[in-house]
Order: sequence, then C-alpha cells, then structure tokens
Amino acid sequence: MSERSLPSVGRVALVTQGCKVNQYETQVLLEEFLARGWELVPFGQAADLTVINSCTVTEGSDRDLRKLVGRARRADENGTGRVLVTGCRAQVDPEGSAELEGVDFVVDNVNKARIPERASGGSLGALSGTALAMFPDRVEDAPITRLDGRGRAILKIQDGCNLRCSFCIVPSARGASRSRPAAEAVERARLLEEHGYRELVLSGIQLGFYRDPEERSNDLAELLAALLAGTRAMRFRLGSLLPRHVGAALRELFRDERERLCPHFHISLQSGDDPVLRAMKRPYRAGDYRDLLLALDEELDAPCLGTDVIVGFPGEDESSFQRTLDFVAELPLSYGHVFPFSSRSGTRAALMGDPVSREEKGRRGKLLRDLLADRGEAYRRGQLGRVLRAVAENRRDGSDQWTGTSENYQRLRFEAPGARGGEIIELRVDGIAGEHLLATPLEEGSMRDGARTGVE
Repeated sequence: MSERSLPSVGRVALVTQGCKVNQYETQVLLEEFLARGWELVPFGQAADLTVINSCTVTEGSDRDLRKLVGRARRADENGTGRVLVTGCRAQVDPEGSAELEGVDFVVDNVNKARIPERASGGSLGALSGTALAMFPDRVEDAPITRLDGRGRAILKIQDGCNLRCSFCIVPSARGASRSRPAAEAVERARLLEEHGYRELVLSGIQLGFYRDPEERSNDLAELLAALLAGTRAMRFRLGSLLPRHVGAALRELFRDERERLCPHFHISLQSGDDPVLRAMKRPYRAGDYRDLLLALDEELDAPCLGTDVIVGFPGEDESSFQRTLDFVAELPLSYGHVFPFSSRSGTRAALMGDPVSREEKGRRGKLLRDLLADRGEAYRRGQLGRVLRAVAENRRDGSDQWTGTSENYQRLRFEAPGARGGEIIELRVDGIAGEHLLATPLEEGSMRDGARTGVE
C-alpha cells in the first residue's frame, strides 16, 4: 500500500461485492460524495478515487477483489488515481488487503461511512490501516433517496450477527447484532416512498435479530407493522432469514397483509443432514426447516421459497450429501444458491481441514443446482395464467419492452407503452422464456401505482 495524496474534490467510481447490505452502504457513500461535489464515473473508467466495497465470504470473493483492483489500475492511464478497499475483506484482513498490488488505502467497516468526508478533506490516510475501532451499538448512517439503476429500494435495518456458525467469518467482519431505531426506519421508508419507490427490500446480516434500540418495536414483525402503518402504498420484501426467526406473529402478518408484504422468503438451509448441521453450529435441525417451509407453502398463496446450501463441508461424506439431496427434493422450494465449502481463516471450520476435493464439490454442487433449476422451472410453469404485480425496473433502449420483479420474486418481461421506472404494473402471465415469465398488462383500469423518473 502506497502513501499517495488525494484531491479534495474529483471523480469517484464505486463498485460493490457481495450482499444487499454492501449495496446499500455503497449508495450511502455515493450520495455523500455527490453532496460534497464529487463527480460519479462508471467503474472501469479513469477516476481520482475508486472505492471497492469488498466481500470476504468465500475464496472466490477474495479472487474477485484482486481482479477489481487490477481493473481499476488499468483504467488509471495517467497513474494519478487512487484505489481504496473497504468492506468485509478490509475488516477481517486489513494487512492482506493493503498488500494487494495497486491498493492505496484500506478502510474498515467501522469507518466506512466516514470515507467521503475524509476524502474531501484530503486525509484518507488517517483512516487507512488504523487499528480496528469498535462497532457502534446501533445502525447509523446518512439517509439515501435512491438506489442508482434500480427500481426497487433497499433499507438496511440490521447489521452484525450473534451466531458463531463454524464456517462463517461474518461476525468478525460485521460485529455483534445491532439495529436501526424503528422510528428512523419508518422515516427512511417514507423518504424513499416520496421519491417514487413502491417496493422496499429490508436488508440485514441477520434480519431476525432485529430489536429496536429504542424499544418501540420488539422484533421484526412489530417493525413491519409500523412500516405498513407509516407508509401509504409501498410494499415490503424481506432479506434472508433463519428458520427460528419466522415465528407465528410474522407469519400471521404475511397472511393478513397479502397486498403489501411480498410472499417471498429466503431461508438458508446449508445442509439437510443433521450431523453436518451440528458441525456447522446451525441453530436448527432438518425437521424444523421442513416443517416451516411446508407451513409457509400451505398458509400463503404459492409463495416463492428460496435457500442456500453448502456442499463439501468437512464431514459431509457421500451418504450425508445424499441425505441433503433427498431432503431438498421434498421441499417446496422455488430456487436456491449452492456454494462449495470455502475455508475461512479464523473460523472453527478452518481447523477441520478440507477433505472433500474440488472435483467432488463440483459434482455435488451440480446435482443440487440441477435439482433446484428443475424446481424453479416447475414454479414458473405454475405461474401461467396468474395475475402478478411487478415493479417496472429496466427498459430496453428505444422500446417499450420492460423487465421487472413480481411480488413472488419472478422476473417478468412485458411491453408497457408509457410505463415509468418504479411503478407497479398488474400483469397476466402468458408464457415462459428461460428464467423469465412473459406477461401482458391488464386492460385499462389495471393497477399502475406510482412512478419514479430516471429508472430506465
């Protein structure tokens, strides 16, 4: 890592690795930079400062970071640009991040929000490479008014994790669980609604740990109720949850508020084999997971249920994997993400070795991905003839062709003359094209709720 000066105002490029929490935090940085007079340029173009908001969940994330640094350096033809790495990789391995060729500054997650202020004052070096500070006791950041290029907004309501799953480095990268005050969450949702957003994705590292630090909302269900009462027409979608956090009160709310709560749950499984779940230190067993998904499928109208699965965890032999494969086959899943086990230094699993070969992880992963792809195709076939409400998100240049996301997390293609980005359009599904549904807007009088300029 070199010592290099920085102009107080200039061109800034930002790029995000990883989760929706990182995406949200990048937007906070962007709006702060713009407010201080910086000019945004696309990542990969010459910039005075390139900010890479990193992830470190897998080895692949670390490889991708090196590629991003290299791309930023190649774009800097005059050799005057600076590259800053922040985010989770910077938090858990500041020294290793600083040693990456081409990196000028490293700023941890604790100090991430201070980057625009310090960059504008020319004193980024004071943040870079410092000893790790303590995380705050609540979620604190500046408000955002948009999410560039997206028709659906994100609001971070929670950060950190109190679990110590044996494979996961996130608690070291994000600290203990903390939450945004409920009153502030409602204010931020109203602000985004006033700017034309009609869907808000509530994000966090472990959403189910949400607890209002001001004790106005005891849990996620109470926060959702407050958000519904405090906004007019905005609908809400939840990020990833643990099975134990989808309790009776939350399920009842989803049954009662079908118009404004999206029937989409992403509930991480990781393994369908109880001995492997115990080794992972996951706080549930396969039977608990099955019971929850079957209940959701019965209580709601064809909900979209998704998951994450890790293959090749230490101790997962062929019979363990087969139990996971058979278990997933019996669940009412609509999609899933499959990851090969990736040993992370500083976790318990790193001490267990990595006995499953890369080739075997690849074989197991393909079997699971093929199974989940079949489940996704079957779910899409079940949408034929249904009426869905999709947010218009991306328009093909020079045409009335749009893609958007429905309440049940399906990607739709449709033609809608006069539509504007961000509005919710009522559509009838009449075809399938790969992983997209083909749909037609209903006749005059159908729902066209809200509109946001600048989302094309």
